[in-house]
Amino acid sequence: MRALPARFPGVPRLLTTTTVHGKELALRLGVADVVRLAPIDRPGAVRRVIGRGRPRAVVLVETELWPHWLRAFAAEKIPVVVVNGRISDGAFPLYYRLRRPLSSLLSTLTRVGVQSPTHASRFLQLGARPEAVAITGNLKFDLPLPDPGRRPALRKVYGFSDEDPVWVLGSTHPGEEAAALEAFAELRREWPSLRLVAAPRHVERAAEVRTIFSARGFRTALRSQLSSSAGLVDVLVLDTVGELAEIYGLATVVFVGGSLVRRGGQNPLEPARWGVPVVFGPHMENFREIVSLFRENRAAVEIKDPGGLADAVAGLLRSADRRASLGQAARALADSQRGALEANLNLLQEALSIPPDQIGRSKRPCGGC
Repeated sequence: MRALPARFPGVPRLLTTTTVHGKELALRLGVADVVRLAPIDRPGAVRRVIGRGRPRAVVLVETELWPHWLRAFAAEKIPVVVVNGRISDGAFPLYYRLRRPLSSLLSTLTRVGVQSPTHASRFLQLGARPEAVAITGNLKFDLPLPDPGRRPALRKVYGFSDEDPVWVLGSTHPGEEAAALEAFAELRREWPSLRLVAAPRHVERAAEVRTIFSARGFRTALRSQLSSSAGLVDVLVLDTVGELAEIYGLATVVFVGGSLVRRGGQNPLEPARWGVPVVFGPHMENFREIVSLFRENRAAVEIKDPGGLADAVAGLLRSADRRASLGQAARALADSQRGALEANLNLLQEALSIPPDQIGRSKRPCGGC
């Protein structure tokens, strides 16, 4: 969103989100001229949004492919571009069974920028036109690299000393906090000054997560209630939106959530950009290509089950050299794969140059698709 004005000067940006939290974050960040909740996928609701906004183009992220949206955009000859396109391992079998109706929808897409050859193949099998699909890479790699020199200041903001080791749990799901609690209790015996920042994937779980740790006697606080006494806290629970990417910068070690339970994992690139060593579990299916790169570059620690969590973190806390090696490899990896932003902007510019009579053309669904 921030890159659009330089490429398309004077063109207003309307951003829609599917959650209230997402809308609040977008408004706070100021990344668009107008921010609204996305319309429900019903013909009347979509038509009203189109009538009010009269968009020159529509950009859909990853797999936000709603049928009535696509039909309405095609009918109005509005170019539709998918950026960072992906179809997950779990979703593809279901989509493939529905490929007949999906084919008539996906073939209306003006351009589809996908993360990898695997996702290109899936879009094509589901009916996207070959001339519309391009492998543009993963936009997550194009986030700006932060300045590691900001770490001392960040620690001060959140109440941690420069000497305290800090373990950050990023975007955890139910079941993972209990495993982290056992690991934390074990680790504190060797590192009494170890601090923990727990960031549940859904902030409405923050009070529940706080109770998990406080019930074991750990001094625990919510981020929204942080005060000058925060340095006395053992566990800080993040109950705010939009801070996790920055909090990774104060970490000594990061565990990436959604990976010890079957949730497909969360984005390991956010802590990697800070040059922080990353630990994740076996369930990183939603980031398969990224995880393959981490493995190839020896840029993370992968554990098989919750029982390996304490040992993995302990190994990193014991060795500053290993932390530095993993952190440097992770940051170099995050930097080496950049370029998707420019490729996706080019795709959008290309879509805007297509004559209106060629927008939204759909092929008839067929049994062999």
